[in-house]
Amino acid sequence: MSGRCGRAYTPRVPGSRRFGRRALFAGAGAAAFGAAGLVEWRSFGGAFDHRRAPAASAKERYEASLASLDDRAPAVVHVGHSTHLLVVGGARILTDPWFFDPAFGALSHASGPAVRPEDLGRLDAVLVSHDHADHADLRAMDRMDKRAVVLVATADLAARVRPLGFSEVAVIAPWEVRKTSGVVVTAVPGLHDIYEIGFVVGAPGINVYFAGDSRLHPDLPAIAERFAPAVSILPVDGTRLAFGAMHVMTPDDAVTAARTLGSRIVVPSHADAVFSDPVAEHLLASTVAGAREKFRAAVARDLAGVRCALPEPGELVRL
Repeated sequence: MSGRCGRAYTPRVPGSRRFGRRALFAGAGAAAFGAAGLVEWRSFGGAFDHRRAPAASAKERYEASLASLDDRAPAVVHVGHSTHLLVVGGARILTDPWFFDPAFGALSHASGPAVRPEDLGRLDAVLVSHDHADHADLRAMDRMDKRAVVLVATADLAARVRPLGFSEVAVIAPWEVRKTSGVVVTAVPGLHDIYEIGFVVGAPGINVYFAGDSRLHPDLPAIAERFAPAVSILPVDGTRLAFGAMHVMTPDDAVTAARTLGSRIVVPSHADAVFSDPVAEHLLASTVAGAREKFRAAVARDLAGVRCALPEPGELVRL
């Protein structure tokens, strides 16, 4: 029997398959989609290492900053992102350590931290505001000065830090006070997408407030009343999950916080990260571009007499 146009008709044998171009393209597309999904899954699991060595200029700045420190004079050395070395009352205190990229398999430093964690120098305390990978970097903490006391927000995080061998690891709750190395550290409330605290580090004549990752919250007036922090280190990049709420202060929010706190010196934080994963960058979250400069401009516009310091990684700011 012949079909149309004189072509011979070949009867289909039951159980046999014929693959046309459409089916082949569909199969190839599904395979590519599956492979891309596997790469993304591995990326978010931290399988890929986007670390870069500290820039020579930043490392030199950090070494120069350490050499010029006078432990009797308060100062802050910016290391990167939310990691700062506070020098208050003779103590050297590190905030929210993050050195190893990528955090969450998707977040990397824009220019790298100033130094490797083993090159930070003497540490008397490490303060960790919450259990996110860009604030609680246990791989980095394992390479730091283990004589430090570590204060953390949750028992679960404390249980994971203790095996690293620090002199002491303790959970601290909002408004709880700890004395260490001649300074008073007070935990204060914060507000983020997970449980978080902030810290006020105090010594005679100065209180420094570190807000972690917080967005604006109703306890800021109480912090101002109790501590009148002369210096506030505030997050500014306005991190927002796609189709969700804001989880970190924007530059304008940080100006509102600084006004409430009455600080004379403000330092932006949480503004040195970029997405190393394009899916995360375009689909999962967003941040305010140029947040540090926008914060400085907003402070100059709205807060007369307030000094906004914008240190580069490794740079020292005298308080």
